[in-house]
Amino acid sequence: MANILNNPSYGEGHQVILKEKLSDKIVIDFKKYNYLAGKTVFTMTKKTASPQIQLFLSNEKSFVNLIDDKKRIVKFFGSGSAFNSTFNHFGGKGSKSDTTKLTEVKELISINVFQQFLKFNKKIDFEFVNKLLPSNLREYNKKEFVDGSHKQLSLWLSKEKGRFKGGYHYERQMDNLTKGMYDNVKKLTGLQKDNWNPGDMWLIKNGFKMDKYEKSGNISDINKMLIQDYNKQNLVGISLKQINPNQAGRIDYINLSTIKKKEVDFDFKFSECDFTADTFKNAIIYSTSGFGVRMGFKASTENYGVYLEGRFKGAGSQVGGMDAKKIPDEIQKRYNYVLRKGGTPDLKKEQPLALEEMKKIYKRHPANKISNGISDYKDFLKKYEKAPNFQKGRFCRIVSFMYPYLELAFAKGGEKEFKDLMNWSFHLSKKETAFGGFYIFLGP
Repeated sequence: MANILNNPSYGEGHQVILKEKLSDKIVIDFKKYNYLAGKTVFTMTKKTASPQIQLFLSNEKSFVNLIDDKKRIVKFFGSGSAFNSTFNHFGGKGSKSDTTKLTEVKELISINVFQQFLKFNKKIDFEFVNKLLPSNLREYNKKEFVDGSHKQLSLWLSKEKGRFKGGYHYERQMDNLTKGMYDNVKKLTGLQKDNWNPGDMWLIKNGFKMDKYEKSGNISDINKMLIQDYNKQNLVGISLKQINPNQAGRIDYINLSTIKKKEVDFDFKFSECDFTADTFKNAIIYSTSGFGVRMGFKASTENYGVYLEGRFKGAGSQVGGMDAKKIPDEIQKRYNYVLRKGGTPDLKKEQPLALEEMKKIYKRHPANKISNGISDYKDFLKKYEKAPNFQKGRFCRIVSFMYPYLELAFAKGGEKEFKDLMNWSFHLSKKETAFGGFYIFLGP
């Protein structure tokens, strides 16, 4: 779920519900107050009155005040990941449907900001944007979203000034004119929409026919046409990432050349791994450049499927999700190693393998380069033994994805091999693959 800790998006009256699966320790602590997993709902409050109850989700000083079902103020202490592991949003803002609406609002704001300037040479403010948004989405509008869209426009103008002006159709991915193109690409390649082209906003010249994209039987031809039509100012797809206050932005041209890039000006030397010590839920393996591979479990799920994405430290958004179909093949080809995935983990079989892998990782790297919350492998074992089986199962899966990066790469070719694996991961997250289509990235 979106983090409620120190998050201005969730204020007085916002409700959260306990997750159905909690650690044994938390279940015991909550039982004293008749708090039930999957049932008890709490309401956020900014009131400063003394709390009647204090509960510790992890050993952190950060806290959130919540009101329980008996109207008692409860002060919960814990890290962001601890809150994420304990609560789900309950109805209203913060639910999965709410996240979808926020994405839609951000993209519609960017469309309006771009269209008003490129067509009418007009810069619009929060109030003007609000009038253009559908009435059911206006409550999600924020000034920071509008400001971020203007930053995106400035990035665009720094490279594309004078282009794509006047009569263009604007749409979100697969809304109308681009749907047939995406459907055809999926039929040809099997790729999901974002794994081919993550363009969130498309500009298509009025009267331009999309037939050739819908009827083509060759993905290489489609990708070449995207570049040709971009150069002719017929159409372009743009991937949008929110640029927050005090964040610098960048514009990047992905897959503009039919010859895929092999090297980039980033230092992919290993820097550190940020592994969540309390839940085993996430691991981000960073390079010196700040680029990292995040592996973990989506907030809206309670399963064992590991999701990978590329991201830059401090950027606040991902570079892009990594194609789940390509990762296992690449790892097996490089290291003759089969990633553990699919279904529910069999702890009797997977636990010994997973623990041995973690032991090797700690032998390879200093403990403070793996997790700030774990002092050494023995300390990790203590935390693991206390974890409920659900968390143990998730650990068995996530360490299988950490192992190739933190052990197998170094065992095969040292730092050079690790850098090459990160370089491959970087290009995969940006969709710079044999099948990736051209798009422009605007974001942090």
